[in-house]
Amino acid sequence: MDSHLSLQELTKLSHTYYERQWMYATAGNLSARAGDNFWITASGKHKGELTDKDFVCVSVNDGSLVSASAGLKPSAETSIHQVVYSKMDDAGAALHVHTLDSNLLEFGIGKEEGFRDIPLPPIEIIKAFGIWDEKPNLKFPVFYNHTNVPTIASEIKRYMETKGKPQVPFLLIEGHGPTVWGKTIAEANKHLEAVHFLLQVMARRI
Repeated sequence: MDSHLSLQELTKLSHTYYERQWMYATAGNLSARAGDNFWITASGKHKGELTDKDFVCVSVNDGSLVSASAGLKPSAETSIHQVVYSKMDDAGAALHVHTLDSNLLEFGIGKEEGFRDIPLPPIEIIKAFGIWDEKPNLKFPVFYNHTNVPTIASEIKRYMETKGKPQVPFLLIEGHGPTVWGKTIAEANKHLEAVHFLLQVMARRI
């Protein structure tokens, strides 16, 4: 997809997520792949007022800044997006938000533990991930919320290198929020809506 159209699409989603109370103030970040690079929301930008000029271009290979307008710098979570793109060739977009239910859920992931696979309820919405098994036995990775974001990214990288690609197209940083991905922005958005519903169900079952 044309980069300009991708940024327009991400901008629209940013406004939608702000209205849904998933991206208050400057929280969260959205990105789309462009060959060997990816575009991601710049740091410190209010997501309810985002424009398609509020993005920077970053290398998939090493996370280095490729281009940015004056005064813009990459989001704090850029390193997480870089790991997603570098470890999954089919990821064309990645979306990270801070929903209420994702922050209400507590799994007690230890700092030294780093991450743990958590069972998902085998409910109908899982079909949004292209999984059509009856009563699927699935898990998703939950990560400790290190203050230093690159440390979280390193743990995600370690997970994917030791355990492989997650069974479902998302991960959760405890006390922070989910990051989802898809082949396209539209698919990633579909996955995020399904994840939001799954986490709502899980939060209400506690």
